[in-house]
Amino acid sequence: MRILGIIDIGSNSMRLVIVQLTDDNSYRIIDDVKHSVRLGKDILPNGNLHPIRMQRAIETLQFYKTLCDAIQTDQIIVVATEAIRKAANQKEFLELVYSLTGLAVRVLEGEEEAYYDYFSVANVFAMSENLIMDIGGASTELIWMKDRKVRNMASLPFGTISISEQLNQAAGNIYEKEKTVTNSLIHTFHQLGWLPHGKTLIGIGGSFRNIAKIDKKRCAYPLELSHNYYLPGERLQDIHQLIMTTPAGRRKDIRGLSSERADIIWGATTAINALLMYCGISDIYISGYGLREGIIYEEILHDLNPVEDVLDYSINNLMSNIDLNKKHAFHVWQLSRSLFEQLGSVHELNASTVNVLKTAALLHDSGISISYYDHHLHSFYIILNSQINGLSQQELLMAAYTAASHRKNKVKIDPAHKGLLREQEINTIRKLGVILRIAESLDRRMNDNISAVDCLIEQEVVTLKLTSKSTHELEAKETMEISAAFLKEFGRRLHII
Repeated sequence: MRILGIIDIGSNSMRLVIVQLTDDNSYRIIDDVKHSVRLGKDILPNGNLHPIRMQRAIETLQFYKTLCDAIQTDQIIVVATEAIRKAANQKEFLELVYSLTGLAVRVLEGEEEAYYDYFSVANVFAMSENLIMDIGGASTELIWMKDRKVRNMASLPFGTISISEQLNQAAGNIYEKEKTVTNSLIHTFHQLGWLPHGKTLIGIGGSFRNIAKIDKKRCAYPLELSHNYYLPGERLQDIHQLIMTTPAGRRKDIRGLSSERADIIWGATTAINALLMYCGISDIYISGYGLREGIIYEEILHDLNPVEDVLDYSINNLMSNIDLNKKHAFHVWQLSRSLFEQLGSVHELNASTVNVLKTAALLHDSGISISYYDHHLHSFYIILNSQINGLSQQELLMAAYTAASHRKNKVKIDPAHKGLLREQEINTIRKLGVILRIAESLDRRMNDNISAVDCLIEQEVVTLKLTSKSTHELEAKETMEISAAFLKEFGRRLHII
């Protein structure tokens, strides 16, 4: 096991993430700190970083170094992006940082920054192709990912700070300013010559996450999750219009908008909206991960190939972090999957639902890490709040409810979640919950006594034929206690032999 500190010196903000890496390729974030330094703002006419902002950056680095020392990190990786990349006094700043903090800063080339963005997305999204946009304070990275590999990428020398400055300096009213800057952005996009049309956009960075917060407030979204939040293109355009038409001094009053970004958010939405128009994009997903996580995955996956299955890796990572009984969890999943597949004609659920069942089955006992008592409720919280990747937010919520129902006949859906879960999804949760309860009962001894189950489906009865290592009266009795719920959800009586 080793503890790694990763510091990202961005043009807008500086961030430290401290991560614990283990020998089984799992990891756990143990601290995450962010400061808005705006190193890319107030650049002097000769191209030098502003002395006051340099001083703030150094003070922030000293604080981060102290924190890393207190936690006893084994290694500190410090990377810097566009603001330092193009600073005329880059060498002077880096030497000053080293002399005052002992930290050696690696200045990333634009394509290196883009690559880390790609590697992060490839390991946390279960998509084979998309367009990735990371808009920072002074640069914007664009990556076309196809078959989970980089097809093309570019780093463009503009970001939220510089675009906002262009908008403020452009002549005319707000619409004329926006048109001038948008045309310039589209011209730059066109010059790349490779941007795909009609692909899903993955948005990286604080601006995207803040736009998602605004959207959540506008539509009363019930979850606080940022990763994999779905934002339709037309809602992004609505937010862009809201920001553009709100006077600069009043933008901080927009619900969900961080006061730290109020003066640069127009630049962000202008760039994103221009890309949507040029590439014909209608679907946006927000990433809760970025450059730092790309570095983390590089440290874990030394061959630089993405994880084979995003969901499987994410679940296994969580199981390792909470010291779950993996043997029992995997056997319950094996039995659940067998029941799901054999009962297809009875439950009539979409095949893709199996990933919801997988997540619930493998993590149904995760709440024991908090307390055994009411652990099904604790499992709900853990599944929903542990950054499990590879599921949509709706699927994640369904998995949490399914796991929570493994000890009760019926799970109560929070009224706040009714907007995300229609009657169809609620019925799916109840059916999956019954399947999970049966699988859990069949491994009640936690010793794999029931090695297999065969389902005989008749018009009014489903018979489960159990293959066991020893007598299975206990498991059969436990399972028959679920017969009433089985009859209600599947319309057939349950029989066990």
